[in-house]
Amino acid sequence: MRTKETIAVAAVFAGAIAYAVAQEGALSYARDIEPVFAAACGDCHGAENPKKGLDLSQGHGYANLLDRPSQEVKELSLLKAGDPAASYLWHKLAHTNTEGKGMPRTIFGAKSLPKGQLDLIERWIKEGAQP
Repeated sequence: MRTKETIAVAAVFAGAIAYAVAQEGALSYARDIEPVFAAACGDCHGAENPKKGLDLSQGHGYANLLDRPSQEVKELSLLKAGDPAASYLWHKLAHTNTEGKGMPRTIFGAKSLPKGQLDLIERWIKEGAQP
């Protein structure tokens, strides 16, 4: 009888660990993406006078991105959950856009985000761009 109890407790414990790992692995805008955008994009897309009307300041960016039309490429959304190729934001960050300039911009021109940040953003979009 003791063996069955031990197996049951171990199974519950293993399930709890698997659930925690799965939850930890899911990316969210607020926790994982917003800090990247605040640091890299906040100077131009901050709350006071955001360029192109795109406010990416804390607490506003997600709603201003998801399923909003691009101003430069009408057939693309700014952010299409699950589909980086249909997300104008992704093309701007990856410097693959054909309209407009790559982002983020500096006084010396466009710069690329570090590969790790680009990978994180792409993964977040592919996972469904959760808030």
